[in-house]
Formats: sequence, structure tokens, C-alpha cells
Amino acid sequence: MNTSLMLDPNALLKPLNGYIVEDLTNADIAATGAIAASILGDLAAPVLKMLSVAGDSADDISLEFFPDPDDESTPGTLIFWPATRTSLKSSYDDAYQAEYSLRLAVFLSERDDSDVIYPAGFSMVLKLNESACELVKNLPPAVFERLEFQMKGGPLPGGFEFLDDSEHIPVLPNMRRQFLKAITRAHSVTAKKRSKEFEAVMVHYIWDNTEPQAHFEAVLSTLATLFVAIHHQSKL
Repeated sequence: MNTSLMLDPNALLKPLNGYIVEDLTNADIAATGAIAASILGDLAAPVLKMLSVAGDSADDISLEFFPDPDDESTPGTLIFWPATRTSLKSSYDDAYQAEYSLRLAVFLSERDDSDVIYPAGFSMVLKLNESACELVKNLPPAVFERLEFQMKGGPLPGGFEFLDDSEHIPVLPNMRRQFLKAITRAHSVTAKKRSKEFEAVMVHYIWDNTEPQAHFEAVLSTLATLFVAIHHQSKL
């Protein structure tokens, strides 16, 4: 299913032009937080449209921007999560404890010790806790095959992978197999840590202007479609 909305990530990021993390004062940090909230606010409507196109409706999906004034480089995160309360205390706890969530953030330009400046960009994460991983395992293989087919015909997005401290697990090719591999590894890591808290599976992608613009929407659309597929599977 084509969910293309012709998003222009460079235009979205334009308000952050000129801001570099190493040059920020306290006042600038407040400004960049407000800019990040505005940029992600502009992105929220297109993402909700993606979620609606991929499924029936986005009415039962919550979203909220959560600022992070303690993180100079990534001043906040926009989170989409199922509108079922897992916490009675706050929407923040609800979002961060959700069994599955789509998280979008902007990061600022940074300067390294050699005065090389790295561009601003977007971070995308699909986070899956234990029960969501079981839902993914039960998704029809055709869900993954269709998404993978839509990405064929050109270079695959670089850095589209599962977050892992010690093992490189790209999402593509063979998307379903890679998801199952990442889920198996998450269970293994959790068991080795002897932790009651499941080691969440996180699908991650970073986009900046060194990457093809088409990859921004392709990955975002893929993550949105997977979110909706998991959301529907949870209701069966």
C-alpha cells in the first residue's frame, strides 16, 4: 500500500539551521527545544495520515511531544503509542511504558574536535517490549514481504537496523527473518542479565542530508505501517 506524502525533511529541519550543539547557551537550549517541538508538530499530522492510510483509523493512537531540556543534542521526542493506559500517573509514564511505540526526534548539528560540523537530522525508533515482540512473530509474512518489496529498486537505507551494543542486525534484506533474529537475541540478552525487565527490541534509523531524501519517507512509512500492523494484531 502506497502511503507516500512527499515529505521534505530538509524543509522541516530548516528552522534549526545555524544551531550547533557546542555553541549553545542556556537560552539557546530553550529555543532549540521549542523549535524541535514545532518541527515534530509539523511532522505529526503526516504521520497520523500514514497510520490512517495503513489502517482504519488513528483515533485510538495517542501522541505527545516530551521535551528533554537535559539533552542538548536531542531536545525532545514525539511518541505515538496505543491509547490504552499502562500508567495512571502521567502520559509520560504511559508513553514510555507502552508495549510498542513509534518515537521521532530531531537532533542538532554538532562540531567535533577537528571542527568538522555534522548536520542536523531525524531519529526514528520503533520500540517493542516483550508482548509486542510476540505480536510481531504472529504477523503474516506478507506484511514484511510487501514492505520489503516497496523498498526494492534502489539502494537500501544505510543504518536502518536494530539497536544492539554488540551485534550488527540490519532490518533489510529478509525483514521478517531479521525481526525474528532480533527478538531471539533480546530474549537471550534478558536471560543473561537475569533481569525482570525485558531487553526491548528497537528498530532504529537516523536521517540527515547526507542520505537520500527518499529514504526518509520510505523508512518512516515502513515503521508506521509496522506500528499499525502490530496495533491491529493486538486486537485479534
